[in-house]
Amino acid sequence: MSTKIHNGYRLAAGTNLFEFTKQVRDLIDPIRDDADAALLARVFTNAVDSCWLKGETVPPMFAFTAFSRWEDEQKKLEDTDRAKNPNRFELCLGEDSGTGRILVRLYTEQAAMRDAFEAMDEVEPYSYWNYSDTPQSVTEEEWAERCGAWERVMPDYAAPVESMLTFVLRGDSNPGTMMLCTLDGGAEGPVLSRVPARPERAANIARTRYLHHLVTVQGVDPMAAFRHALTARVAGLLKDIGGIVEPHLWNISRELLHEGDAERTSDPQLLAAVQEACVALYEAEKANLPAHSGGQ
Repeated sequence: MSTKIHNGYRLAAGTNLFEFTKQVRDLIDPIRDDADAALLARVFTNAVDSCWLKGETVPPMFAFTAFSRWEDEQKKLEDTDRAKNPNRFELCLGEDSGTGRILVRLYTEQAAMRDAFEAMDEVEPYSYWNYSDTPQSVTEEEWAERCGAWERVMPDYAAPVESMLTFVLRGDSNPGTMMLCTLDGGAEGPVLSRVPARPERAANIARTRYLHHLVTVQGVDPMAAFRHALTARVAGLLKDIGGIVEPHLWNISRELLHEGDAERTSDPQLLAAVQEACVALYEAEKANLPAHSGGQ
């Protein structure tokens, strides 16, 4: 059986785990705040632009509503889904009975958090695998030592949850993330300052509308439609459609996300123009799409 521990580390001899995990929390928490702010900026932007695309108004307290919807969607995802808990930071820690050293497995998708952890004085890279060549930076003896250490910590490559202690930086409902939803920093705060630029928002709206036409109206396979929309030619044409949208997008502000706007909706004629452009794009590109069901 192949062993794959690409996220392995070893702590310096004599490291106090309680003090170490406190240092980790103090170090990584601000980086997690930054990642959460960027995530919320995307969540809020997508929610507002979805209202625009559907011709709906923005209700009061929309920031909290949009975040709650995102959390509900998260609960439906499998733990193995890459979109699940995108800003997580977890450590599994186990003692090597042969040396007394602590081995660690790190779980995060965020390079900034990983880089900060690796830069800690107590942390040494200590990955191991047995299905390809030994890294040139490690001797055969050192590699064999790693093999033995990981086998003692995870006998028969047991799941970390069964053989190691787990440290989780934040639980499912962290108050820090909810505080970011208050947007107290205004336009210069960590969330609103990361709202995507209008051209990017407009292109996303055009792509959403075009994919809806391909999949829902024309019956194109979703993955095929998604790949088609990412091709250079089609992506460029979607930017052109986005040009219709861009001047009319709503400014995403704290007032809009908290107080809402019960009066304003997008122009129905403008939405019709976007739809017509998507239909025309489909007609021009349908020869480049795989065979499909032909619409509903």
